[in-house]
Amino acid sequence: MQPKPILYCLALLALVGSAGCQKEPSTASLRDEYLVYTAYDQEADFAAIETFYLPDSILLIGEGATDGSGNTVAKYWADEKAQQLVTAVADELAERGYERILDGALRSEADAGVQLSYVEETTYFTGYNNPYWWSYYPYYWSPGYWGDWWGGWYHPFSVYYGYTTGSLLTEMVDLAVENERDAKLTVVWNSYISGLLNPSASIDIEAAEAGIVQAFEQSPYLKNN
Repeated sequence: MQPKPILYCLALLALVGSAGCQKEPSTASLRDEYLVYTAYDQEADFAAIETFYLPDSILLIGEGATDGSGNTVAKYWADEKAQQLVTAVADELAERGYERILDGALRSEADAGVQLSYVEETTYFTGYNNPYWWSYYPYYWSPGYWGDWWGGWYHPFSVYYGYTTGSLLTEMVDLAVENERDAKLTVVWNSYISGLLNPSASIDIEAAEAGIVQAFEQSPYLKNN
């Protein structure tokens, strides 16, 4: 059955002097539907972005894996299904006039970095007014992934989210700023798609792809042309 999206298009969640709260309804009664949330920085100049770098794997948010010393390390999802989702995001950006940089060695030269994450096992509540992005999740893409001097993540508005199992997250970070010691990476757009689990508790790739398309449809400001 083709899922029918319930759309919650969040224009800018700019709550001056206070934190906003977005509570996701239980997906238990939404087995055939998914939810799409988007938010963006109204001061960002998306038309000035020409190139982007998108990793070819998806970060798995959950309990993480451990190395030989027992330290927790990040896990990544990179099989054929993951590539379908990565390609779906890349195609949507290309349709809006953005050019993808494929060479990982050149990622710091892109105007924007785009990151995909999938909530595999647990729920994380994250405060964006830290101002460090994902300060409570140690396995997120490190700022150093994009360059030598980035000192953390910054979001121009304060929001709290609850991320539940089966959610797909996309963030766009602004790389077209001066890269100097302790500079912060600004997240200028993000989407959150939930309700993607099928009855067997596996991600519904068709629904996820439809959710990605919808996230871009409700973000008309994302365009270079």
